[in-house]
Amino acid sequence: MYRIAARKATRAEVCTVHTTAHYEWVQSLNDMTSAQLRSLSASFDAGRKSLYVGNLTAEAALISAGSAIETCKCVVSGKVKNAFAVIRPPGHHAEQNEAMGFCIFNNVPIAAKVCLREYPDICRRILILDWDVHHGNGVQNIFYEDPNVLYISIHVYQNGQFYPGQPEDESLPDGNIDKCGRGAGLGKNVNIGWADQGVGDGEYMAAFQRIVMPIAQEFDPDLVIISAGFDAAAGDELGGCFVTPACYSHMSHMLMSLANGKVAVCLEGGYNLSAISRSALAVAKTLMGEPPERMTIPPLNKDAAYTLDNVRRIQATHWDCMRPGVIPFPDFKDKDLQRVSEVARAADKNIFAEKFGMVPLYIQKTTSHITRNMVLASPELHKAKRIFMIIHDPCATFSIYPGI
Repeated sequence: MYRIAARKATRAEVCTVHTTAHYEWVQSLNDMTSAQLRSLSASFDAGRKSLYVGNLTAEAALISAGSAIETCKCVVSGKVKNAFAVIRPPGHHAEQNEAMGFCIFNNVPIAAKVCLREYPDICRRILILDWDVHHGNGVQNIFYEDPNVLYISIHVYQNGQFYPGQPEDESLPDGNIDKCGRGAGLGKNVNIGWADQGVGDGEYMAAFQRIVMPIAQEFDPDLVIISAGFDAAAGDELGGCFVTPACYSHMSHMLMSLANGKVAVCLEGGYNLSAISRSALAVAKTLMGEPPERMTIPPLNKDAAYTLDNVRRIQATHWDCMRPGVIPFPDFKDKDLQRVSEVARAADKNIFAEKFGMVPLYIQKTTSHITRNMVLASPELHKAKRIFMIIHDPCATFSIYPGI
């Protein structure tokens, strides 16, 4: 095991993602009095902001971002095969111009931007897989138009009511499954938003097997970064989900099949120390080469199955692997269609009518249009001494709907 030294992120590195105004606001926390900080934290305590700040917030946030950068750089450069950054504060809620959800700087996007810039020959495409129970709104918005970063988030959506909820700026996307990116980044944003809490191993394994891994393999990243929040873990009451350490291990193992095994894990959320430690240990063991333990996968609940089917349908526009192997036929019953045999008989009727004056005889015993033009006869039957008739055999042409 190799220990990667922590360091502070530089202003230039932070500002690859965040505005200068946001960076300076974070730095200004150093000079506030205790009373000012308490008042500011109290104002952030309610609503979407959900933030606590102190005199050491800026230093902690810079160390967290810098450590994420070093972790990812060591993996990209090949100094280590993979790595786990145990960092706080987390980052995935932080927007380009503001902190929120206990997140000051958005650690993973900063690290991703630095790697793309400093290793252009060996790091062209990055997958960010976010399994935190909350949607990573900040990561989504930072890369929403970027074709080189695929962001996949598995989170509780709860019809937009689960944190972070709906953005105050209505022009920004939320965590719904229909938010797929924009412009050059269209298709590079995949939201798997559960309808409610209570999901566990069955739902997460199905999400990986049906959505995450097929899309990730088609994208073919050069680096995988896991935004590893463990608040969906069993035992975290705030998250209200039941993902076991074994499941986290299996998900990590699947991701290690990508990018020649270059996987960097960066800690995000989590509110129960026991759940975090058990889950993080399982992931770390997998990164170090231990095979995931055998697990019994519970059945998938119906709401989650419906969500995954909808994600697949929406993403089919952007990914070949999401398109079904058999394309369903539309319902033809109410369409104005004709059998091939009917079209052929109608053509015969016109030809024989034009050349020989023959006319169709109508069969009265049935009203079905299948019998149209089945019998053709020479003209003036009522006075002709001889008649000529052409009788077509009923055609057994295949039909999807036998009643047509």
